[in-house]
This record gives sequence, structure tokens and C-alpha cells, in this order.
Amino acid sequence: MPSIQRHRASRPLLRALLQLLILGLVGWGIYRSFEASRAELSQQRLQILGEANELRLQASKAENARSAQELLAQSQALQAAAHDFWKANPLGLAFAGVLYGLGMIPAGLYWKRCLSALGQQTELMVTLWAYFYGNLGKYFPGKAMVLIIRLRELKRFDVNSVAVTVAIFMETLTLMATGAAMAALCLIALNIDWRLTILALGLLAATFLPIIPPLIRWIVSKIGRVPNEDLEQWKSRTGWKLTGVGWLSLSLSWMLFGLSLLVVLLSIPGYQDLQVSQARLVASACGACALAVVSGFVSLIPGGAGVREVVVSMILAPVVGPTTALCGAVWMRVVWTTVELLIAGCLGTLVFQFRPVSAAMQETADGPGKPARLGDADP
Repeated sequence: MPSIQRHRASRPLLRALLQLLILGLVGWGIYRSFEASRAELSQQRLQILGEANELRLQASKAENARSAQELLAQSQALQAAAHDFWKANPLGLAFAGVLYGLGMIPAGLYWKRCLSALGQQTELMVTLWAYFYGNLGKYFPGKAMVLIIRLRELKRFDVNSVAVTVAIFMETLTLMATGAAMAALCLIALNIDWRLTILALGLLAATFLPIIPPLIRWIVSKIGRVPNEDLEQWKSRTGWKLTGVGWLSLSLSWMLFGLSLLVVLLSIPGYQDLQVSQARLVASACGACALAVVSGFVSLIPGGAGVREVVVSMILAPVVGPTTALCGAVWMRVVWTTVELLIAGCLGTLVFQFRPVSAAMQETADGPGKPARLGDADP
């Protein structure tokens, strides 16, 4: 008995240590992601300074004073740009963050719907908290941390770990497939580089085929350690209707993500000097962010560090220029990561603030000695 009591007493400490470990790993991944973005901006700054020095050298060799003066003026302009080219309007970045946060909500709600289809009943607030908190696991090498975090946060609902895994699989690949489809459509309209279009179509096939209802039902039928009654229920609920709801809701997510990148681009001073049609800019922003995120996902690099920036720059450079494209890619990462942290922090505060109150009310309703009901908080 004393050993059992000591074991129970140590559980809160172990949970706290595990939470700190997860937060530390996620923080390390985010730090590495930001470092990669900072290095790319530094490289761009050196390139601009190199161009300024080249113009100054040409001015010293100019045949007449007028040409020399023009070259020196261009050199000075580039030197000034080297210090300010990356700056953006803070209000514009804040608005871009709001758009990205709104875009994540349909994805979280669709994951809740997938859980319900697989017979897992969870509270909406806690499910969204698990979704946003688990989303930070993408900054850790591999994708397993997303699964670990979400399972851990939903465990007090007595969920089936297999069902949660399948729901994550369905939501994530549906999000990626929808993004790949949007990227393909935008790239076809832009007619920038046929190889990028082929890449988008290939990613669409790779992410959509594994989640078509017949295959999902086959996968579910092969799952062990689940009662046959539950398996039959899962199979009946994972049909084309659920897939259609996912595509509609997640298409809205990608539209908001694209508008978020668009606002980021409009917030960069360098964009003001460009003559770009609004339709082409919207298509390039939506296509760039969609293909960048999906490519970063399949790369398995934590947070898609470097991959996102390269893809965004490749698509946006022919439209807004290489400097604005790179700045847009870096600011997109900064804004999106900040929003992910803020939403996870706010939801976590709400969940943990009201958990003790709801647990006490549940214990009073059940009475002492009765087993906890589905959805009770941890003791």
C-alpha cells in the first residue's frame, strides 16, 4: 500500500516533467525554424549590399559625371534598402495573424467531426486545445509529437487511441490534399513553372489517395484490439459525406491562409513599387502558401524549416520580385508561429482554469466512490 500511495503521489510530478519536456522540445524546434529564417534574411541583406558595392565600383569607372552620379544614387538607395527591406507594417502583420487564426478553426472543427465519426465524444474546448497544442508538435523532428500531444490531452475522455490516430490521419491528409489541389489550380492559372504544377498534382495524389473512403474503410477493418461493433460503426461513418465536409471546410481554411500571406505582402514596403494585378497577386499568395505548407509537411523537416521559404520564394519571385518574396516567406512564418503559440496559450489557460471547477462539480454530482463519467477531468 505505501508503494502504491507513493506512486500515486508522484504522478502529478511526472506529468509536470513530461509537460516541460514537450514544451522544451517544441520551443527548440521553433527556435531552429526562426534561426533558418534569420539566416536567409541575412543572406539577402549581404546580396543587396554586394549589388550596392558593384554599382559604386561602376560609378568610379564611369565615363562622365552624370552616369557616375546616377550609379552612386542607385548604390545609396540599395544601401538604405539593405537595412530596411525586411521591415513590414505591424498592423498589417497583426491582421494577417487574425486571418491565419480564423483559418485554423475549420481544421480544428473538422478534426472534432472525425473524432465523433469514430465514436469519440470529447468537449469542444478541450478538443480545440489538443488540436492547437498538438499542432506545435510539427516543430519537433518527425510527426509523432503531434500524435503524442493530442493523445495526452484527450486521455481523460477515455478515448480510443487507435480512433484518435485515425482521426489525426484523416484530418491531416485531408488538409494537405485540399492545399495541394488549391496550389495546383493557382499554379495553372499563373502559368509560372510547369514543374511546380506537376509537383502540386503529385502531392495531391499522394495525400488524397490514402484517405478515400474505400481505403479508409479497409484500413479500419484491419484494425485490431477494437470490438467488431465499434469497427462497423466507424466504417459506416467514414464515407464520402465526411470527406466532402472536410474538403469544403478546409478549402475555407486555405483561402484564409492565402489571404493571410497576401496581407503580409501588402505590408512590405517593397511591394508598393510593383505593378501587379490584384487577381494575379491573390492567386500567387494562395498557391504559394498552399504548396509551401504541403511540401514542408511531406519533407518531414521540423516545421518545414527552409522548405516553406524556398517554395514561397519560387512562386512569388516572378510576381513580386525575389526580395519581397523572401520577406513575405519569412514574415509568414513569424506571424503564423506567433499565432499558433498565442491560440494554444489562450485555449490552454481557459481549459486549465475551468478544469478544477468542472471536476469538482462532476464529483459532487456522481457522489463519492462512484466511477468517473466520460469527460471527467484528471484527479
